Amino acid sequence: MKTIYRNKSGAKEAFIQAYDRTLLEWDVPVESTYVDTFFGKTHILISGPTDAEPLILFHGFGFSSTMWIENMKQLSKSYRTFSVDFIGDINKSEAIRQIKDKEECARWFREVLSGLGIQKTHIAGLSYGGFIALVLAIHAPQFINKMVVMSPAASFQPQSKKFFIKCLLAGIFPTTKRLNGLMNYMIGKGNQVNETLRNQFITGMQNALPKNKLFPGYMNDDELKAIQCPILLLIGDQDIQYDPQKAITRAKQLVPYIQTNLVSDTGHGLAMERPATINSLMISFFSTSVNQ
Repeated sequence: MKTIYRNKSGAKEAFIQAYDRTLLEWDVPVESTYVDTFFGKTHILISGPTDAEPLILFHGFGFSSTMWIENMKQLSKSYRTFSVDFIGDINKSEAIRQIKDKEECARWFREVLSGLGIQKTHIAGLSYGGFIALVLAIHAPQFINKMVVMSPAASFQPQSKKFFIKCLLAGIFPTTKRLNGLMNYMIGKGNQVNETLRNQFITGMQNALPKNKLFPGYMNDDELKAIQCPILLLIGDQDIQYDPQKAITRAKQLVPYIQTNLVSDTGHGLAMERPATINSLMISFFSTSVNQ
């Protein structure tokens, strides 16, 4: 498959340098590793005690595993965290094939878990990562304990045309002004995102373009009813991709073992905007018994 990097000199080097600058602020010991899969080499950042429960983290579209920079210090006290660079997106993974559908996504996930020696795990995902988490809840349920899904891309409601167009234009015309505008549009009023991470996102979009074929989409009723793992759904009350309350209402109607929380004064980037709040909600949910 074609490289994710745009056809200009130094594109890969510029992005890798931006990624590594963000990782310098990780604030806890971190191991960088690769797992070989049918789809290529998947890059993963590992932190936390070796004997702690595993927690797989999936990032948002156009970001990378460094997206969890403000969450890692707290999460890695309780869990062995595996921040996965989704293959085909803008990150350090090295794809040789594109993931084309949900079944292939589940295959990739199984191969990643096998390479890491993990039999069962908690999962958390934001935006596109939240969509991926829900896909796995349907197609690879035997590997999942509990799941926290944050503002999942589409899934419970169609994305608005305005949101889709803004994202599309940012990919086609990735000026610094446009990308900063997209970031500001996505986060809640008055909220901030780590500046080094913001700069990495801008550098990444200006030097690369995701090569994913598994696009986030609206999940039908039967898919959502099939989810059996306990889920905590978090959506910011200022989310701009769809109506947050409609998404929560549909999720509660269809997903059997779900808890929901409309997070106040928060936009689309929950874990980046309000890390302390999100960390607390995640840890509480993962550590509490759930009756099924």
